[in-house]
Amino acid sequence: MRALFLLISGLPALASADPLRVVTDIPPVHSLVSQVMGDRGEVSVLLGQNADPHHFQLRPSQSREIARADLLVWVGEELTPWLARAHEGIASDVQSLTFLESDEDHDDGGHHGEDPHIWLETHEAEEMLQAIVTQLSVLDPDGAETYQANGVAAIDRLDELEAEIAEKLAPVSEVPFVVGHAGYGYFVEQFGLTMIDSLTDVHDSPASAKHVSKLARLARDGGIACVFPEVGESDKLASVLVGNGAKMGAALDPAGVGFKLGPDLHRELLLKLADDIQACLAS
Repeated sequence: MRALFLLISGLPALASADPLRVVTDIPPVHSLVSQVMGDRGEVSVLLGQNADPHHFQLRPSQSREIARADLLVWVGEELTPWLARAHEGIASDVQSLTFLESDEDHDDGGHHGEDPHIWLETHEAEEMLQAIVTQLSVLDPDGAETYQANGVAAIDRLDELEAEIAEKLAPVSEVPFVVGHAGYGYFVEQFGLTMIDSLTDVHDSPASAKHVSKLARLARDGGIACVFPEVGESDKLASVLVGNGAKMGAALDPAGVGFKLGPDLHRELLLKLADDIQACLAS
């Protein structure tokens, strides 16, 4: 992982009688924390179904929830800048674990410099799990053994998942496709897929008419097999490519906003992403 913040030095341990109260930003992070924590505390999530991580406004009740929490676990300001402001403004004394920094000086020239969707890569998710284990163990030393065991089991499951997805996608790895949103760099790189482009950037700005026309010509020449829109977003630009010969794939859900919350969500999200991509590319 390019930049991992572990804000653990000098943290006070909680009294053993006090269950931890953890607030997370998005469903995949909620899933990872839930896997580690088990039943030793309460884990909540700020973004529920159909919420947009990039554009979100906290309700007063959620602001109070953050202020009462023992720990806030979130990807980072690159994904949810509104949460950075909220943490500074209403809960600056609440311990925080973030996984990415937003310093542009750390841009390495690839998708890692802008794409915050780190949970879509199993090795990155394993590092997130390790960080969660460390943070929870400091706050709740009595639960450290449980957190460690749960973390090891979760990482083992991710290793198995990686092998399963790799086998599923290997036959279609060279088939070119376009996605609706620039949020799949980690997944594409890990599994060696041939993603040509995206129709919006990481800031949700749509591609220009000139760029869409270029992609349409590429589709017409057989250079784009499938285009995958994003859940909750318009498929208007994707339809232009479909009209020029590309196939319309399933709407992808990288943030898991359409999944049932719980420890299994992260695994189900990655499996569905692989299934949806494979189904179109292989057809």
